[in-house]
Amino acid sequence: MSGRSVQMRRSLLLSTCVLAIGVCAGSVAYAGDTEAVATAAGTAAAAPAGPGLEEVIVTAERRGVNVQRTAEAVTAVSGQQLDQSFSNKVTDLNAIVPSLEITKASGFENLVTIRGVGSETPENSLTTSPGVAEFIDGVYIANTISLDETLFDVQDVEVLRGPQGALYGQSSIGGAIIINTNQPKIGKFDASGDVSIGSYDLFRERAEVNIPIDDHFALRISGQKFDHDGYTKDLAIPGFDLDDAHDGSVKAALLFKPNDTFSATFTADLYRADQNGDAQKNINDPASNPWEVNQDYPAHFKLEGQLYHLNLQWNTPYFLVKSVTAYQGLDHVQQEDSSRSTFAQLGSYDDVAAWNTHVHNYTEEFDLLSLPGSKLEWIAGVFGLYQGSKQFVAEYEGSTDPTAAQLVIPSNITTSPPANLAYGNLSHVTRRSYSVFAQATYHVTNALRITAGARENSDFFKDDSFNFSGANYTSTGLPGFSRADNESKTTVPTFRLEADYDLTPQNLLYASYARGYKPGGVNGDVGQQLITPTFKPETNYAYEAGSKNSFFDNALRVNGSLFYYVHRNFQYIETDPVPFDGGIANIPHIRDYGAELEAQYVGLENRFRLGGSLALEKGEIVGKTLALDSTTTNAIENTTSFTSPCAFGGAFYNPGCWAAVLAARENIEGKSPPAMPQESGSLYASYLWDAPGGTLLSKVQMVYRGSEWARIFNEPSLDRVPSYVVTDLYFEYRPMRSAWKVSFAATNLFNKAGINSRYTDPFGTGQTSQQFIPPRQVIGAVAYAF
Repeated sequence: MSGRSVQMRRSLLLSTCVLAIGVCAGSVAYAGDTEAVATAAGTAAAAPAGPGLEEVIVTAERRGVNVQRTAEAVTAVSGQQLDQSFSNKVTDLNAIVPSLEITKASGFENLVTIRGVGSETPENSLTTSPGVAEFIDGVYIANTISLDETLFDVQDVEVLRGPQGALYGQSSIGGAIIINTNQPKIGKFDASGDVSIGSYDLFRERAEVNIPIDDHFALRISGQKFDHDGYTKDLAIPGFDLDDAHDGSVKAALLFKPNDTFSATFTADLYRADQNGDAQKNINDPASNPWEVNQDYPAHFKLEGQLYHLNLQWNTPYFLVKSVTAYQGLDHVQQEDSSRSTFAQLGSYDDVAAWNTHVHNYTEEFDLLSLPGSKLEWIAGVFGLYQGSKQFVAEYEGSTDPTAAQLVIPSNITTSPPANLAYGNLSHVTRRSYSVFAQATYHVTNALRITAGARENSDFFKDDSFNFSGANYTSTGLPGFSRADNESKTTVPTFRLEADYDLTPQNLLYASYARGYKPGGVNGDVGQQLITPTFKPETNYAYEAGSKNSFFDNALRVNGSLFYYVHRNFQYIETDPVPFDGGIANIPHIRDYGAELEAQYVGLENRFRLGGSLALEKGEIVGKTLALDSTTTNAIENTTSFTSPCAFGGAFYNPGCWAAVLAARENIEGKSPPAMPQESGSLYASYLWDAPGGTLLSKVQMVYRGSEWARIFNEPSLDRVPSYVVTDLYFEYRPMRSAWKVSFAATNLFNKAGINSRYTDPFGTGQTSQQFIPPRQVIGAVAYAF
């Protein structure tokens, strides 16, 4: 029996078990598309369908609030919407949410930006922070690798655009992504499961069950198994493909609610992926097919994540008390062909045999909130984080075709590195972060509200980094063995001021001024000529004005916003004249501005829906700013001229070579920041038809992402990422008075070879690669809900 058949049998057995639990319980209830869950705890949801558009409740203010009454730019995407576009990861929200960009670099690092502000330091994720904060059920996720995890059992995803200077100050200089999962419910049994089968041997199975244990306890268990073959064939390794998926997730949440005023939920969430990794196609690859590559070193990606958290809430007669205590563990092991090519094509090799990251993260947040409906609404809290991380990197290079043995990592590599080890690093990083915050909203009149909030943020980084290589230079340059022990400590205040006014009960105007930040940190190398041991915190002063409007008895919603940013000390990867000694540096001043629009309409007795979004953005570097392009450095240091000071490996030891490289820095004033398309947007239309024996929902969605720059150097041949348009179809049939539904989806219907990102490696052979969006996929699914 084939492995696929065994997998299908196991998956179908799991579904059967879930269904059997429901039959034995004897309590069958049909679960509709939306359910009202609007509590003081602030669980986001959509209200039951009725005349007009559903009321959407979001948690942007740490309590459940109608999104139309939230005086900031917030977009909520429900779990149902994720299913209809077959979105499995946060990265699938690109351009669907205005101004949100999630691009890939180096195969696994997710660079998240909102309005051009976020993270641009993929090679140094261990010693820097994401610029868009991510939260899962109130837990701050302090690394970007976790965004590679597949979503499941999601109630909704909220995207807050703009710096969150008070409530979400930790690394939310660009905004925040809040993922709310489905929670246990007292006194109600329900269960659901679905199986999806599609192109590239796609097989996804999900199952969830809520078990009311008694009047005070409820247990929710959910799981997902997701597999598909790779979209991209590696022609240099027969039978090997990339962009595959083989992962599994399981979550258990136990709710204890002894009375109406207290609740405690303990959640355990486990994830595991073991696959070949993402395809990074060299821009000079001879294969014309975008989903074919020529790479002679097999990539591999393995990720194991665990998240445990305890959420407490106590409603006292005077205020609400909330606490979130969490532990997150992450183990990531990766290898990749860093040249994105073959030895036969380049005449050299550059292979990362290990890029392994291990993270242990502890967080605690304790909040006090005023009771709902007060004239003065307030929230005050404290947040603490402790993180211990370890990273090991081994990169091999050479100009003779290597044997397999030359790419194996020996046990004594740190003391006796092989001659072809171009770069080895073992880093231990300690990070501590503490903050106190408060925010208050005063209702001046029934129509006018003033909000003020502030946060004091203290961050500490310590990097104990050991560098080793196979070359033992004994001159005044970089030695084969070196150790860096750098520390960074910063204290940064942030704030938010905002006023909002009801023109009518359906029309809201607001204006805000906020300061967000991203912590500074440390660089882990020694011997640099340009890169400093530490880098500065990044700050963003944001001015925003917006309006939220409902018309025609809530049949039409139109929300818009304008923003202007003064962005200081932008963190980016800077090259150093000494090979492998690059790190994070700061660009003093960037100016960003733009406009966003979201609209939704429902009509024809709630059968027809039309919606879309549009984002217009622009940014530029202000003032004379010198930066060193890695491609320029490589050209100088790899010269064949015998008279050059960089000849004969001079980059490792010759001050004359370093001076020549430094003299080649360019002024990047006026350049556009990366990951900021000047225009992007989406448009969808759906209609609910009467069909024989039931109803048929049809939906079409188009997503457009305009062209953008991949790096601050704006080099057209390397950095220009072209625009693309993707069209998706979705159909769903529901029999009348039945808990079954059948759906069909076609993603990237016209098989567009859209480029998600380009990446120029600042190290090694310095190749430029690009990652394509998934090709056309056709997926069918069957679901059952109790």
